[in-house]
This record gives sequence, C-alpha cells and structure tokens, in this order.
Amino acid sequence: MPPRKPDVRRQDTRTVRAGAGLALVQATAVVPAAPAGLLVETRDAWAVFWGSELAARLVLPTDRPAVRRLFTLYDERARALSAYRAERLTTGSTGQLVLSPMAKMIQVCDGEIRQLEDRFGLTPLSRLRLGVTLGEAARSLEELNRSLDDDPDEDVDPRLGVVDAAADSS
Repeated sequence: MPPRKPDVRRQDTRTVRAGAGLALVQATAVVPAAPAGLLVETRDAWAVFWGSELAARLVLPTDRPAVRRLFTLYDERARALSAYRAERLTTGSTGQLVLSPMAKMIQVCDGEIRQLEDRFGLTPLSRLRLGVTLGEAARSLEELNRSLDDDPDEDVDPRLGVVDAAADSS
C-alpha cells in the first residue's frame, strides 16, 4: 500500500481514519449555515455546537439534516415555551379553562430533542457511550496489533478452556 499523502497536500478537508466501525473526521473550519428563521439564541447555540470538538469529530456531512432538525426543534420549543408562559391556560370549546396546547407542543419537542441529543452525544451519558466507541475507533491498527503482540497468552486460544471444561464435566 502506498504511503498516505500528507494532510497539507490533500484536497479534501476531511481526514478519515479507519476504526472499529466508525470513521473520525478532522475538524473543518467551515460552519454550515444555520437554518433560516431561527431565534438569535438558537443561532448562537448552532455556532457553539459546530465550533465544538464533538461536532468536528462526530458529525459527518450525511448527518447534517438530523442536526438541522435538532436545532429547528430547539427553536420550536423555545417559541412554544414563550407562548406557554404568556398564556398557560386557555378557554376550551365549552368555555372551561384548559391547559394551553403549547404544553403538549413542548412535551413533543422534548421527546424528539432527547433522542437526537443522545445520538449526537449532547448529554453526559450519551457522550460517555460515544466516548467509548470513539476511543476504540481512534486506536490505530498498529496499536491493536501491538496489544496483541504484547499478550503473554497469545498462543492460548480462549475457546480451548471452554472445551477443556466441558470435557472435565463429562
């Protein structure tokens, strides 16, 4: 296999490394444009997200629609919360007081947001789960081979212990 081109001579801004089923992408300087019509705080959160190491390493171009959906949901939730705070109760069809429909909207947005946050590592537990995966993917093939070479019991096949145990119990 020919040696890899130095990063400065590569035309593509991404550097894909082989890993355990997950490709890591080098950070790019370009922040994708935020969806149109977002609130100022949502646009600020968008910029912070794309400036983070997590987004640079985890979000591939194919994932961008899901990230756009996440930030659109953040924006919709903020708008629904604002409307809910302005009028928590409203008049129902028969004149009774009922909870504002915005409460349901907030609840629906929260459920969708929670799922997308978990997928993109935006909560501590999901970061921990992805961190393990990312840590394994970041290990190079050479490191994996070295760890196998350092194993003192490399000649012992662990499956043989199961066979021996089964033979002893018969």
